[in-house]
Amino acid sequence: MRRTGDPHEQARFDRDDLLDLVRRERFARDQRHFEVMRACFHDQAHVRTSWFDGTGPDYVEETRLRIDASGNSKHWVFPAFEQVNGDRATVESPAMIFNRVVLEGVEVDFHVYCRFFSRAVRVDESWKLLSFEVLFERDVLKPVDPDERTPIDREVLATLRPSYKFLAYIHYSRGRTVNPDLLGDDRRDELNAFHENEARWLADTE
Repeated sequence: MRRTGDPHEQARFDRDDLLDLVRRERFARDQRHFEVMRACFHDQAHVRTSWFDGTGPDYVEETRLRIDASGNSKHWVFPAFEQVNGDRATVESPAMIFNRVVLEGVEVDFHVYCRFFSRAVRVDESWKLLSFEVLFERDVLKPVDPDERTPIDREVLATLRPSYKFLAYIHYSRGRTVNPDLLGDDRRDELNAFHENEARWLADTE
Protein backbone atom coordinates (compact mmCIF):
# COMPACT_ATOMS: atom_id res chain seq x y z
CA MET A 1 0.00 0.00 0.00
CA ARG A 2 1.48 3.30 -1.07
CA ARG A 3 1.40 6.20 1.41
CA THR A 4 1.92 9.82 0.46
CA GLY A 5 1.53 13.17 2.14
CA ASP A 6 -0.44 14.49 -0.84
CA PRO A 7 -4.16 13.73 -0.21
CA HIS A 8 -5.04 13.93 -3.90
CA GLU A 9 -2.27 11.52 -4.84
CA GLN A 10 -3.25 9.21 -1.96
CA ALA A 11 -6.86 9.21 -3.18
CA ARG A 12 -5.70 8.05 -6.62
CA PHE A 13 -3.56 5.31 -5.08
CA ASP A 14 -6.44 4.10 -2.89
CA ARG A 15 -8.84 4.10 -5.83
CA ASP A 16 -6.45 2.07 -7.98
CA ASP A 17 -5.77 -0.42 -5.18
CA LEU A 18 -9.44 -0.88 -4.29
CA LEU A 19 -10.61 -1.37 -7.86
CA ASP A 20 -7.76 -3.80 -8.46
CA LEU A 21 -8.79 -5.71 -5.31
CA VAL A 22 -12.37 -6.35 -6.46
CA ARG A 23 -11.24 -7.31 -9.96
CA ARG A 24 -8.59 -9.66 -8.59
CA GLU A 25 -10.99 -11.46 -6.24
CA ARG A 26 -13.47 -12.32 -9.03
CA PHE A 27 -10.74 -13.29 -11.51
CA ALA A 28 -9.11 -15.54 -8.91
CA ARG A 29 -12.47 -17.17 -8.18
CA ASP A 30 -13.23 -17.88 -11.83
CA GLN A 31 -9.72 -19.15 -12.61
CA ARG A 32 -9.56 -21.26 -9.42
CA HIS A 33 -6.67 -19.37 -7.84
CA PHE A 34 -8.12 -19.95 -4.39
CA GLU A 35 -5.11 -18.78 -2.39
CA VAL A 36 -5.25 -15.47 -4.24
CA MET A 37 -9.00 -15.29 -3.67
CA ARG A 38 -8.58 -16.02 0.05
CA ALA A 39 -5.96 -13.28 0.38
CA CYS A 40 -8.49 -10.71 -0.83
CA PHE A 41 -10.76 -11.26 2.19
CA HIS A 42 -10.41 -10.06 5.75
CA ASP A 43 -10.59 -12.90 8.30
CA GLN A 44 -13.86 -11.43 9.61
CA ALA A 45 -15.43 -10.80 6.20
CA HIS A 46 -19.11 -11.57 5.60
CA VAL A 47 -20.32 -12.80 2.19
CA ARG A 48 -23.90 -13.16 0.95
CA THR A 49 -24.73 -14.52 -2.51
CA SER A 50 -27.60 -16.53 -4.00
CA TRP A 51 -26.18 -19.74 -2.52
CA PHE A 52 -23.99 -18.68 0.42
CA ASP A 53 -24.31 -16.61 3.60
CA GLY A 54 -21.34 -16.72 5.95
CA THR A 55 -17.69 -15.78 6.42
CA GLY A 56 -15.24 -14.90 3.68
CA PRO A 57 -12.84 -17.77 4.46
CA ASP A 58 -15.72 -20.29 4.45
CA TYR A 59 -17.00 -18.82 1.19
CA VAL A 60 -13.65 -19.43 -0.49
CA GLU A 61 -13.57 -23.03 0.72
CA GLU A 62 -17.19 -23.72 -0.28
CA THR A 63 -16.53 -22.20 -3.69
CA ARG A 64 -13.56 -24.51 -4.13
CA LEU A 65 -15.72 -27.53 -3.28
CA ARG A 66 -18.72 -26.50 -5.39
CA ILE A 67 -17.22 -24.93 -8.47
CA ASP A 68 -17.43 -28.04 -10.67
CA ALA A 69 -20.91 -29.06 -9.52
CA SER A 70 -22.29 -25.57 -10.09
CA GLY A 71 -21.37 -25.56 -13.76
CA ASN A 72 -18.52 -23.13 -13.09
CA SER A 73 -20.30 -19.81 -13.57
CA LYS A 74 -18.14 -16.87 -14.64
CA HIS A 75 -18.18 -13.21 -13.68
CA TRP A 76 -17.49 -9.93 -15.41
CA VAL A 77 -16.98 -7.04 -13.02
CA PHE A 78 -16.52 -3.37 -13.86
CA PRO A 79 -15.34 -1.54 -10.70
CA ALA A 80 -16.89 1.89 -10.83
CA PHE A 81 -17.53 3.70 -7.56
CA GLU A 82 -15.37 3.75 -4.47
CA GLN A 83 -15.67 5.88 -1.36
CA VAL A 84 -12.81 6.11 1.13
CA ASN A 85 -12.75 7.44 4.68
CA GLY A 86 -9.39 6.85 6.34
CA ASP A 87 -8.85 3.10 6.59
CA ARG A 88 -12.42 2.26 5.55
CA ALA A 89 -13.89 2.13 2.08
CA THR A 90 -16.86 0.87 0.08
CA VAL A 91 -16.80 -0.23 -3.56
CA GLU A 92 -19.79 -0.80 -5.86
CA SER A 93 -19.31 -2.42 -9.26
CA PRO A 94 -21.68 -3.21 -12.14
CA ALA A 95 -21.31 -6.91 -12.89
CA MET A 96 -22.64 -9.87 -14.82
CA ILE A 97 -22.81 -13.53 -13.80
CA PHE A 98 -23.12 -15.99 -16.67
CA ASN A 99 -23.32 -19.72 -17.05
CA ARG A 100 -24.30 -22.48 -19.46
CA VAL A 101 -26.29 -25.39 -18.04
CA VAL A 102 -28.63 -28.16 -19.15
CA LEU A 103 -32.25 -27.69 -18.11
CA GLU A 104 -34.49 -30.70 -18.72
CA GLY A 105 -32.27 -31.82 -21.57
CA VAL A 106 -32.02 -28.39 -23.17
CA GLU A 107 -28.73 -26.48 -23.12
CA VAL A 108 -29.38 -22.92 -21.95
CA ASP A 109 -27.42 -19.76 -21.19
CA PHE A 110 -28.40 -17.51 -18.34
CA HIS A 111 -27.05 -14.09 -17.50
CA VAL A 112 -27.57 -12.19 -14.26
CA TYR A 113 -27.12 -8.41 -14.36
CA CYS A 114 -26.22 -7.12 -10.92
CA ARG A 115 -23.85 -5.02 -8.85
CA PHE A 116 -21.26 -6.24 -6.36
CA PHE A 117 -20.95 -4.18 -3.20
CA SER A 118 -18.15 -4.53 -0.66
CA ARG A 119 -16.83 -2.91 2.45
CA ALA A 120 -13.04 -2.79 2.58
CA VAL A 121 -10.58 -2.05 5.37
CA ARG A 122 -6.91 -1.23 5.34
CA VAL A 123 -4.89 -3.89 7.20
CA ASP A 124 -1.10 -3.79 7.45
CA GLU A 125 -0.99 -1.25 4.61
CA SER A 126 -3.17 -3.41 2.31
CA TRP A 127 -6.87 -3.26 1.51
CA LYS A 128 -8.98 -6.34 2.36
CA LEU A 129 -12.63 -7.07 1.60
CA LEU A 130 -14.74 -6.98 4.76
CA SER A 131 -17.99 -7.83 2.97
CA PHE A 132 -19.32 -8.99 -0.39
CA GLU A 133 -22.97 -8.51 -1.32
CA VAL A 134 -24.81 -9.01 -4.62
CA LEU A 135 -27.40 -6.37 -5.57
CA PHE A 136 -29.60 -7.97 -8.22
CA GLU A 137 -31.02 -6.06 -11.19
CA ARG A 138 -32.48 -8.54 -13.71
CA ASP A 139 -31.62 -11.78 -15.45
CA VAL A 140 -32.29 -13.57 -18.74
CA LEU A 141 -32.37 -17.20 -19.83
CA LYS A 142 -32.42 -18.56 -23.39
CA PRO A 143 -31.66 -21.81 -25.22
CA VAL A 144 -28.27 -22.09 -26.88
CA ASP A 145 -30.03 -23.45 -29.97
CA PRO A 146 -32.66 -20.80 -30.88
CA ASP A 147 -34.83 -23.48 -32.47
CA GLU A 148 -35.34 -25.17 -29.11
CA ARG A 149 -37.94 -24.13 -26.56
CA THR A 150 -36.83 -23.18 -23.06
CA PRO A 151 -38.36 -25.73 -20.64
CA ILE A 152 -39.79 -23.59 -17.82
CA ASP A 153 -42.71 -24.09 -15.45
CA ARG A 154 -44.37 -20.68 -15.80
CA GLU A 155 -46.37 -21.06 -12.61
CA VAL A 156 -43.21 -21.60 -10.59
CA LEU A 157 -41.43 -18.77 -12.39
CA ALA A 158 -44.24 -16.37 -11.48
CA THR A 159 -43.56 -16.94 -7.77
CA LEU A 160 -39.91 -15.83 -8.00
CA ARG A 161 -38.38 -12.39 -7.50
CA PRO A 162 -38.22 -10.35 -10.75
CA SER A 163 -34.62 -9.26 -10.15
CA TYR A 164 -33.25 -12.82 -10.09
CA LYS A 165 -36.08 -15.14 -11.16
CA PHE A 166 -34.15 -17.25 -13.69
CA LEU A 167 -31.20 -17.68 -11.35
CA ALA A 168 -33.64 -18.85 -8.67
CA TYR A 169 -35.34 -21.13 -11.18
CA ILE A 170 -32.05 -22.84 -12.06
CA HIS A 171 -31.53 -23.52 -8.34
CA TYR A 172 -35.15 -24.76 -8.09
CA SER A 173 -34.51 -27.19 -10.96
CA ARG A 174 -31.66 -28.63 -8.88
CA GLY A 175 -33.79 -29.04 -5.78
CA ARG A 176 -32.44 -25.96 -3.99
CA THR A 177 -34.20 -22.84 -2.73
CA VAL A 178 -32.74 -19.35 -3.09
CA ASN A 179 -33.35 -16.82 -0.33
CA PRO A 180 -36.33 -14.73 -1.57
CA ASP A 181 -35.15 -11.69 0.41
CA LEU A 182 -31.84 -10.87 -1.24
CA LEU A 183 -31.19 -7.24 -2.17
CA GLY A 184 -32.50 -6.18 -5.56
CA ASP A 185 -33.67 -3.22 -7.60
CA ASP A 186 -37.25 -4.49 -7.38
CA ARG A 187 -37.26 -3.59 -3.66
CA ARG A 188 -35.98 -0.05 -3.63
CA ASP A 189 -36.85 0.69 0.00
CA GLU A 190 -34.75 -2.22 1.24
CA LEU A 191 -31.91 -1.27 -1.10
CA ASN A 192 -32.00 2.36 0.06
CA ALA A 193 -31.89 1.22 3.70
CA PHE A 194 -28.89 -0.97 2.90
CA HIS A 195 -26.98 1.92 1.33
CA GLU A 196 -27.84 4.20 4.26
CA ASN A 197 -26.44 1.63 6.67
CA GLU A 198 -23.26 1.26 4.60
CA ALA A 199 -22.83 5.05 4.58
CA ARG A 200 -23.10 5.11 8.37
CA TRP A 201 -20.47 2.37 8.64
CA LEU A 202 -18.14 4.28 6.32
CA ALA A 203 -18.53 7.49 8.33
CA ASP A 204 -17.90 5.77 11.68
CA THR A 205 -14.11 5.67 11.98
CA GLU A 206 -13.94 5.77 15.77
